[in-house]
Amino acid sequence: MGELHGVTQLKPRVIIGGAILKVKKEKEQEFLEKYSNEQTHTGKWGIFNQTYVKISDNGFVERRALYYEQKIIDFKISGIYIQIEGLSKHGPDSYNYVDFMNNLSYFLENALFYVDYFDSIDRYEIIDGILQFQKRDEINNFEDYFILNYNSSPQTIARYYAEKVDEMKRSNEDMIKMNSDPKEIYDPEDYEELLEKLNNYKDFLPTDEAEECVSWLKEQIASYQ
Repeated sequence: MGELHGVTQLKPRVIIGGAILKVKKEKEQEFLEKYSNEQTHTGKWGIFNQTYVKISDNGFVERRALYYEQKIIDFKISGIYIQIEGLSKHGPDSYNYVDFMNNLSYFLENALFYVDYFDSIDRYEIIDGILQFQKRDEINNFEDYFILNYNSSPQTIARYYAEKVDEMKRSNEDMIKMNSDPKEIYDPEDYEELLEKLNNYKDFLPTDEAEECVSWLKEQIASYQ
């Protein structure tokens, strides 16, 4: 099957499964002049491996992620967005992608995302149009790395786990629509583990959202009893 590339965005918002970057409003015309002739295929405007352009008139942009359910995110601002697709075999791939992002960052608003591989993690942070890239070797679990390095930002960790709950809910709902049973792929321990992690940070979420996440996880656990 080959190695898959996981993508997780942490700034300006947490996105699991892919990343969505925004072109600066004042750089849009220059961006279009540079990239408008890039290859377009199957209705997608691709500018690099698993990296696409979306012009949104209403701020709604699809999170592109293989093996995840469809998710549309409301950024509330029209503009040009860059969609980086996660869990592909031919996505962000080491230094070829770094060179590409070095050039692209000039057009982009500040952002931070990670690409994780089998035994390493690449960190891409864009600040004032300049890419800051770091490679971390001998790391085989993004979540462990993330928790260790972001324990001073509990709000970000809380949002990460809330997004994890949302992805699990979407997966369950899609399976039910397909007349499948989520219990075929999830064990009660999957929900219990996520609930335990979420409970450590739920106070950093809006109260109603935290309660909704906790309640849903508890309902799933109870369904096995």
